[in-house]
Amino acid sequence: MKILFICHANLCRSFMAQEILKKCLPQFVVFSRGMYVDPTLPVPQKITDFLTRIGLPPAQHQPTQLVEEDLQQADFVFCMETLHHARLLDRFAQYTDKIWLLNEFAWNKKTSIEDPIGLTGRAFDKQARELVKTVEATALRLTKEFPQRI
Repeated sequence: MKILFICHANLCRSFMAQEILKKCLPQFVVFSRGMYVDPTLPVPQKITDFLTRIGLPPAQHQPTQLVEEDLQQADFVFCMETLHHARLLDRFAQYTDKIWLLNEFAWNKKTSIEDPIGLTGRAFDKQARELVKTVEATALRLTKEFPQRI
């Protein structure tokens, strides 16, 4: 199964979700993209530090712009923000059956996952740990409800 995570710049939320789900479900192909990407920006140190602290030393990552082929390849597409979710559904109606808001899939909540990129210290850690829980809940639902796709 191929899982795609999407956020604003592919520097924080979608990249962290990608790394977390790879650990939860190593048999899946997991990748991430951004809606508005600057490929020259490096992943912030606090992101790699957090992933390392939770036992996920991250692989090299270059932010990558979302293209339609990414949506074609993915079995599930998880958006971090309600705005991105709405834009993708509007622009790519042919993929509506696979495009989800991540919080809705994990918790049945139609809310965005806040971007912790501007946060520091405990506030950053709290938001990042919420993302970990959400991705773990997503992994559980994928394995329970969609075992035929695994």
